[in-house]
Amino acid sequence: MNTAFANTLQPDSLRSALAGFWNDALKIEPTPHGFAIALPQTGADGWQLVAELTQVTPGHAELSDAGKTLGGLAAQGQNIEADTIREHVDTILKQSGAERRGLELVRVLSLPIDPADVHVFAEALSAISHLWVLHEPTVRTQNIADITLRRVFSDRKLEAKAGVTLDGKTEKGVRVDYLVQPRRTVAFEILRRRRNLLPVMEQWGYRWQDLRKTRADLMPVMLYDPAMQEVDNASRTIGEEVCTLFCAYNETDRIHEVLDEAGKS
Repeated sequence: MNTAFANTLQPDSLRSALAGFWNDALKIEPTPHGFAIALPQTGADGWQLVAELTQVTPGHAELSDAGKTLGGLAAQGQNIEADTIREHVDTILKQSGAERRGLELVRVLSLPIDPADVHVFAEALSAISHLWVLHEPTVRTQNIADITLRRVFSDRKLEAKAGVTLDGKTEKGVRVDYLVQPRRTVAFEILRRRRNLLPVMEQWGYRWQDLRKTRADLMPVMLYDPAMQEVDNASRTIGEEVCTLFCAYNETDRIHEVLDEAGKS
């Protein structure tokens, strides 16, 4: 074994490096009711998991995800009440000692807190957040935007691939709702969250820019439902800056224009 390599790859140095990473990643901030804990684990979207810790009795506290995990699945278009998803969620919660209260996922902890319980809860949140990849597209909910977009594809006799994953330079396995390739590649993503669109648009702003680093011809299109979603100025600015087209799903003339452009040599 190389001597220099052996000197650096030792149990103590590895332990120190890992402990340093976990310590840097872990953030704890006070809230009006307890603490917000940014955990080292990440969700399916690549963002760090955050749990809220609240003392509920002298001997017990509760960890909660504040509804973000199941809410995130719903925002991705998953039907979180479908039997398949519910069964997976119930199994993960049972294994981790957590429970569901509406959209909120909670684990009751005995005081003093066993750090292993916090770790197991975080792993459960991460596992549930990744359920968006299961059984596509059968458990995804379709809305009027999907129906309208599929009609556009049919009218133009375009073969659209649903639920395609693309690799960017940094992010791998980025899922888009539909992909068509008249000549250039057009990727469609439908906004499914009803409120607070900015976090989703910030994520997609980065994703589109990253995907274009490996697919220079990519033409991103994002659609929303003006009857169900109020697009704030910041979200609209991101969409219009990073997308070839950012508009309401019923602006089909604009969608046709993008597809016309994509079909040119």
